[in-house]
Amino acid sequence: MRDRSQGRSCEPEREGRNRTHAAVGPTADSAPGGYTPRCPEQSLLHRIVREQLEPFLARARETGRPAPRFVEQELRAYLRCGVLAHGFLRLHCDACKLDRLVPFSCKRRGFCPSCGGPRMADTAAHLVDCILPEVPIRQWVLTLPYPLRYRCAYNARLTSQALRAFLRAFFAELRRRARNRWDVARGQCGAVTFIQRFATELRSDAHRALCALVDLR
Repeated sequence: MRDRSQGRSCEPEREGRNRTHAAVGPTADSAPGGYTPRCPEQSLLHRIVREQLEPFLARARETGRPAPRFVEQELRAYLRCGVLAHGFLRLHCDACKLDRLVPFSCKRRGFCPSCGGPRMADTAAHLVDCILPEVPIRQWVLTLPYPLRYRCAYNARLTSQALRAFLRAFFAELRRRARNRWDVARGQCGAVTFIQRFATELRSDAHRALCALVDLR
């Protein structure tokens, strides 16, 4: 298929960044029984966010503690993701004369299940196939005092500093264990860290999940 035309809604772009393309949807003349596009605006999650976003933001402003801008951007981008009214590409196949409309995706990582799911799977496959060696791996979780968690939720520099301090202490402890148990003088440590920004009940709770290599021999 090739790109024939690019569609835009009358609403101007709110963010000046490139956008990729998500689920492919057929036009009215596509063959029956073919690909069925997803309809995110008909899902329960989309309906809840669509109906409750503005009241939620208004209540937060009334309390004097408005929602962070990145939270609002994440939710608004999710509402536009995969919806043809917010922009699309039209693809045409010269061989079978089939047209498809490809809605833009939000490319976000925090909330959208359509964009976050494939990214999560690709990241896991890349780590397993290309990064992590075949050694035992243990998960560690770094939690912080609540006042510091809230500050880290809004301060990327503080988050990085806290993570570096934790890794220095953690790697030092692993090297000490390797030296005492296996007589390894200069063990090399490795870890992959993922930052989780909310708890199971969706309240702000920045913590770090660390996948650490535990075989230093």
